[in-house]
Amino acid sequence: MKNKMLTDHISIILNGLLLQGLKNAVIAPGSRSTPLALGLAQLADEQKINLFVDVDERSAAFFALGIAKKTNIPVLLVCTSGTAAANFYPAICEAKISHIPLIVLTTDRPPELTNIAAPQAIDQNRFFGNQVKDFIELPLPETNQDSKDYTNYIIQQSFQAAMTNPAGPIHLNQPFRKPLMPDLPLVFDLNQRKYNFLPFISSFNDKLSEKLHNSFENKRGIILAGPQQTPLGNLKMLEWAKKSGWPILADPLSELRGMNSTNLITCYDSLLKIGLKNLDILKPDIVIRTGQTFVAASLVNFLKNSHAQIYFLDENNNHSDYTKTSDFSLNLSSEDFFEKLRPVATSNTWLKKWIDVERIFTSINKNSSVNLLNELDVVRAIAQTCNSNSNLFVSNSMPIRDVDSVLQPTSPLNIFCNRGANGIDGIISTALGISINSTNTLLLTGDLAFFHDMNGLMMAKKYHLKIKIIVINNNGGGIFSFLPQAGSDNFETVFGTPLDIDIAQIATLYNAKYSLATTDKKLKSLLKSPTLGLEIIEVPTNRNENVALRQSLIENFKQQITKEL
Repeated sequence: MKNKMLTDHISIILNGLLLQGLKNAVIAPGSRSTPLALGLAQLADEQKINLFVDVDERSAAFFALGIAKKTNIPVLLVCTSGTAAANFYPAICEAKISHIPLIVLTTDRPPELTNIAAPQAIDQNRFFGNQVKDFIELPLPETNQDSKDYTNYIIQQSFQAAMTNPAGPIHLNQPFRKPLMPDLPLVFDLNQRKYNFLPFISSFNDKLSEKLHNSFENKRGIILAGPQQTPLGNLKMLEWAKKSGWPILADPLSELRGMNSTNLITCYDSLLKIGLKNLDILKPDIVIRTGQTFVAASLVNFLKNSHAQIYFLDENNNHSDYTKTSDFSLNLSSEDFFEKLRPVATSNTWLKKWIDVERIFTSINKNSSVNLLNELDVVRAIAQTCNSNSNLFVSNSMPIRDVDSVLQPTSPLNIFCNRGANGIDGIISTALGISINSTNTLLLTGDLAFFHDMNGLMMAKKYHLKIKIIVINNNGGGIFSFLPQAGSDNFETVFGTPLDIDIAQIATLYNAKYSLATTDKKLKSLLKSPTLGLEIIEVPTNRNENVALRQSLIENFKQQITKEL
C-alpha cells in the first residue's frame, strides 16, 4: 500500500465519527483536505452519510449550521488550510451563542511548513478562540498505536462534546504531509472501539420543588417562553400553566405559537410599547423565564422595571441572562421544571385579563384593506397559509421583529432564526441547510440580507433543494428607519444603503422561479402552491411607510384597550 499511515489515520477519524452517529458533512474543497474529501465522498457513495460540497466557505459553514439547527446532531464541516477557515468564523460565532453542535475540521500544513512563509500556511492554532467549546490539534498520521487510540478517542469524544449542554462547535485542526492521496477505497476496522459517553443529568429535588410551589401559591405569575424550547418541554409548560392559570408570553422562536391554548399570549410586544402604567391588573408577582434571548427588546425594560421575583431556567448553566434581572437561576430544563413542580392556585381573574388583552389585539391584527402589500401583511399571510409541516426561517433585522409583533398562526410552525449573533450574514445558506429532506420550507428575508448571501443560492441549484424565499424589497436597511439616526444628514448614504438590485435577474442566474407579489391575494396563492424547487417571491415595500404602519398598529391597540378595559 502506497500511503498506509495516511489511509489508516483517515479511516480512524471517519469511522469514529460514524460510530458516534455522523449523518451529514459539508466540504469547502481545497488541496490540503484531499484525504478527508475523498474519504467522505466514498461514504456518500456507500450511502452512509449525506455529503454537500460548497465552494464558498462562508456559505458552507452556514449551510452546515442550518442542518445542525434542524437535526440537533453535529455536522462535520471541512476545509483546506489558510484563509478558508477564516470564512467559517461568522457561522461558528452563531453556533457558539445559539448552542448548535458542529465539528469544524480544518486541515493544515505540517509543522515544518509553518512560520516560513509557505503558501496557504497561517497560524491555525486556536484559530477561532473562545467562539468554540474546545480546540484540539490532531496528531499527524503515525504508525504508533497509542497515537491511533488517541485519535479514535478524541474524535468520538469531540462529537459528544459538541452535543453536550451547552451544545456548540468543536474545532479540530488536522495537519497533513504530502503525499495527500490515501489508498482507496478506505477499509474500516470493524473492531474499532466505540466509546459511550453518559450525558450529565441535573436533578430537581423534592425539597426545592415544594419550596417553589409554596412561593408561587396564590401569586400572579407569568411564564416568558423564549427561543429554542423542546417539544416535550413545551407540552409540560402548557400543562402546568393551564392547571395553574398562568399566561405564557410566547416568543415566536419558542414554537408555542399556534398551539391550541388560551394561556398563550402573543401581543406582549405591542402591549409593552403602549405602556402598562394604567394596567396594574396585568403586573405579575412572579416571572418564570425560559429559553434563550427574546426577540422583543421591550421585555428587557419590562423585567428591569418589574417588582416581581424572577426565576430563570438556565438549562445550559452559562449564566446567560442578558437582562441581568434574575433573582434566582436554576440549572433546569423546562421539561424537568414543569414536570416536577406541582400546579399552584391562582385567582380566576388573573388569566382572564390576559386573555381579554390577547382577544383585543387579535381583533385589530388584520390584513390591511388596501390593495398593496405591506411588511406586516406578509407575516399575516404566512400565518394564514403555513401549517404544522412548514419550516419557516426568518432573517434578522426587521423580518424577525415583524414576526414577533404580528405572527398568530392557526397551527404551530417550525420556526428558525440565527438569533445568537443576530447577524444578517449566511441567512440563505442556513435556510437551505434546514430545507434538506423537506418539501415545505419558507425563508422570509429582506433585500440586504438576500444580497449578502446571494452565493448561497448555488446550493439550492446544485442539490435541487425545495424552498420558497420571500424577499421583502424596501431597497435598503429598513430597521434603521426605527432607530435614532433616522432622518439625520446622510442617512440614506450610510444607513439606508439602497442597492437597487434586480431580484428577477438574480433568480434567472440561479435557475429559480421568480414571482412578483404586490397583493395579499397573490402572495397567499403563491404560498399555498406546492414548492417544486427554488422559488423567489419579491414583495416591494416602502421603508418610510412601514414606520407609520407599526405606529398605527400600536395606537389602535391602545385605543381599544382603553375602551374595553
